[in-house]
Formats: sequence, structure tokens, C-alpha cells
Amino acid sequence: MSKSLLTLALVFCFGNAFSQIDAGKSKDHLIIKFLPLGMFDIDNTFQVGLEVPLPKTSFSIQQEAGYGHSLFNVWYQGDNKHPDKNTIKARTQFRFYFFERSRMRSYVAGEYLFKRVVNKDNQWVGQDCIYDNCAYFEKKNVRFGRFVNAVHVKAGWQFYFQNRMTIDVYTGFGLRNIKGRNLTQNAENARLDDDWLIWQGGYRERNGTYDQVFPSLSFGFQIGVALGKFDKGKSK
Repeated sequence: MSKSLLTLALVFCFGNAFSQIDAGKSKDHLIIKFLPLGMFDIDNTFQVGLEVPLPKTSFSIQQEAGYGHSLFNVWYQGDNKHPDKNTIKARTQFRFYFFERSRMRSYVAGEYLFKRVVNKDNQWVGQDCIYDNCAYFEKKNVRFGRFVNAVHVKAGWQFYFQNRMTIDVYTGFGLRNIKGRNLTQNAENARLDDDWLIWQGGYRERNGTYDQVFPSLSFGFQIGVALGKFDKGKSK
């Protein structure tokens, strides 16, 4: 009997404590976010973000950052050989919320994305080459970089829950520029087996560089937690 009363008391207390955390209250608070789908990308990253509302407006700025390595990439698990690859990603977004209900707000946003992927490899590299004829070959540690700059226009819906949690669902389109180049000096003839080249029609210059622009789609969801102290009074 006593345990049942204690359970009811806890439910009552926490229910009152969080009952007023809705869109009207949460929009004035920082929201820290986690992006689960980033772990399942071919260029996997553990990615977090922070949404900062601009005071007394319907605008906010969201900054995201992430890091990943192929060692914890699900796509390479079970392979006898996986690339030695690390990824850094940053995303800056400027949002405008144009519609609001008690548990949901809709927004449009402009976004800039930067991604750097570095592949490391150890291979025989031709030296003093004229076309495909090389004087000799030397074993070298080589590094290849892929650099992505992209802009997107997005539409999204952010849902609010009583336990401070939010779920942000979005979709958008834009353009992305992908550049690749050899980062190792005196290794101009090194070659990178980059899966992304298939998306670029196999195009690259003799020295391993490539530079192309593609249409870009962006979609996913984010799980967030609203920070700070909430007023237990009624929302306006």
C-alpha cells in the first residue's frame, strides 16, 4: 500500500513539474541535440548540436559538430580490410519559426555544411614518372582529403514533450561541391580507391584531384533536450 502511494505521489509531482513544458515555453530555452543517423552514414560521425533562440523573435541559430572514424563505422564491420578514414563535420543553420501549436512548431531554414574526410593508406608510389612509366617505386604513407561545402534550404517540424525532450524532423534540398586532393608531398602518383568516385562518374585528374558540384538532398531527425529552468505557471 505504501509503495502504491509513493508511486502516485511521484507521478503527481513530476507530472505537475513538467506539465507546462510546451512549445511556448521551450522556444526561449537552449536545446542540445543528438543526430542518430550520423552514426549510419558512410562517412559516420558522432554529431551533436545546440539550438540558440534569438531573444524576442521567431528566429534561432543552430550549430552542429561531429567527428567519426571508420573503426566504428557499421558499414565496414566484418570486412577483413576497412579504410583508415576520419571525418569532421560542421553545420550552421539559421531558422525561422512560422507556425506554432502547443506541442509543435514548424520552421524554414537556410544551412551551410562543411565536411572533411581524410583517408590514410600505405602504398607503392611511382617516382619520376612520365605518364605511366616510372623510374622506380617507393613505399609511402599517403593521405587523401575529400572536402565538401554545401548549402541547403530546409523545412522542419519540432515536437515538444513533457519530459523536456524534443524531436526535430526535417527535409531539404540544395547544392554541394565535392573536392578531392592528395595531401602528401612527393606522392603525386598515389591513387585513392574512394567509393564516392562512383557518384562523380569516375572523374578525377591525373594527380588524384577532383572538383564537382551536385544536387543535394538532406533529411533526418534529431533528438533534443531543453536546458534551463522552466516556469511552472501557465503558458501564455
